[in-house]
Amino acid sequence: MHITLVGMSNIGKTHWSNRLASENGFEKIDCDTLVEQRLGDELKKLGYAGIRDVARWMGQPYEQQYAETSRKFIECEQSVMNDIIEKIKSSPQTRPLVIDTTGSVIYTGDEITEKLRNLTHIIYLEASKEHIAGLYERFVTEPKPIIWGNSFARNLGETPQDTLKRCYPNLVEFRARRYAKIAHSIIPFTAHKMENASIEQLRCLTRDLAPQENNKSVI
Repeated sequence: MHITLVGMSNIGKTHWSNRLASENGFEKIDCDTLVEQRLGDELKKLGYAGIRDVARWMGQPYEQQYAETSRKFIECEQSVMNDIIEKIKSSPQTRPLVIDTTGSVIYTGDEITEKLRNLTHIIYLEASKEHIAGLYERFVTEPKPIIWGNSFARNLGETPQDTLKRCYPNLVEFRARRYAKIAHSIIPFTAHKMENASIEQLRCLTRDLAPQENNKSVI
């Protein structure tokens, strides 16, 4: 069974995909790296490399280039996800895949997420209220490219930074709902962040969602 991990940035998707690869023989697919590779020519023109530079290239939703760069980012992500879907559909896999998605996979469209649901078991790594409370500060100090969708809206007289801070909780709330909507199973924050947690413990603590088609814990 192939697994897709979804959730907020810095929630632990990379950690657990690495664990599944090293301990359970999964083939890991790192979507952040693949999207960056698709943006390679644009980034090279600016001397950029790495996820922080992708964030610099994209900019903030109040900046002039953001509409265009965020559109290009989503197009690259859609291309990456479609390639992964075709990889699964077109050739039998000698070992299961674990797909380490970007935080913005929910913006790739219903067609892509539905195909992922049909071909993989989607697991949402849930965030705690405390973790969510610290996300904005982490976003400021360790920027990653963020797709805001309709979650950014400035009020009259508001500075761009004030708008970011006010709207960020709305963005997080929207994303949490979307991750839960496309997931077959949820792993609570207390489980996947538990010190020395094993994959077997996660399997036991996974909460399956209804009314999906006979969903099962598959870790």
